[in-house]
Amino acid sequence: MLRSALSPNGLASRGVLRSCRVCSGPVAEVFRARERMFGLAGDFAYVECGACGALQIKQIPGELDDYYGDAYYTNEAVNRPTIIRGSSWIRRFYSRLRLRRGALVRALSGRRYSRFDWFRLTSTSLGDSILDVGCGSGRLLRRMHRSGFRNLTGIDVRWEGETDLVPGLRFEGHSPDAHCGTYQLVMAHHSLEHMEDPAGAFAAMSRLVAPGGTLLIRVPLADSWARRHYGTDWVQLDAPRHLTLPTRRSLDLLARRNGMRIVHVEDDSGPFQIWGSEVYRKGRTLLEGGRGGRRCLSMGARLSARWRARRLSQQRLGDQACFYLRRIDSGPASRSSSVDFR
Repeated sequence: MLRSALSPNGLASRGVLRSCRVCSGPVAEVFRARERMFGLAGDFAYVECGACGALQIKQIPGELDDYYGDAYYTNEAVNRPTIIRGSSWIRRFYSRLRLRRGALVRALSGRRYSRFDWFRLTSTSLGDSILDVGCGSGRLLRRMHRSGFRNLTGIDVRWEGETDLVPGLRFEGHSPDAHCGTYQLVMAHHSLEHMEDPAGAFAAMSRLVAPGGTLLIRVPLADSWARRHYGTDWVQLDAPRHLTLPTRRSLDLLARRNGMRIVHVEDDSGPFQIWGSEVYRKGRTLLEGGRGGRRCLSMGARLSARWRARRLSQQRLGDQACFYLRRIDSGPASRSSSVDFR
């Protein structure tokens, strides 16, 4: 069984939380929440930091592993056995084309924001070293390998499969603090919120970034409209699996503490923050709501969710974002942008 709920060994206690896991600031209980994805038993207290605003579970369940299963999205098996075979020259050519900038590339992407934007914004090429922290079943890296990337490593404390699958694609079963080496791009896609010690994990990931490299973190945000509007029905609260939900200020604090700076932020939230939360508000589990919420929501509600999500992204109030970080002493980034912490 695989999952991306990883934590550096020995860095966190599962006792009752007395201070913020991010900044050690004072915390106060704000609500109690239930497990909503599968409808499992349990009632969990969440606290909010008075300094950085991070939302955190008050006490990590001793049986936390029981709340992950094969149905959890990071653990879905890769059903296509050919997905890790070598890319054809056409696929590699297409990938190199999408790594370039310009209107044509945007048209080829077919979406407002795609995973190739991660590599364009970080100037990552097909041969650069890339580390995915909390890789789960490795779906993302397998897709990247199939697209022509040839220096990929994934780490996850729950990895139990083969280590070296094919040349250029490797998986290891440990946490970031136990990993050695440096990488041009270190990625953490929706894994930081699962870590028992987010501050220690962030520091470990920062050390794995090569000089001139980039740390990319995608994470749900507690300072979002959806969190304030839906409360315990917010779909990305995901109790008890999401242990710490940071804010933009939290991540800026972690960056400065570790000699990093946020050079760009891209709101990559979508309508899931709306329709998923509406499913919960109706008293259904996420599995009962079905993919896309079609079983619970009308066509008008789904269109409204899409429109509102687009507006929230424009206002930088979406419930998740992609943060690009570089070392403070690495020089000015050509594509950096100012970050307004609201």
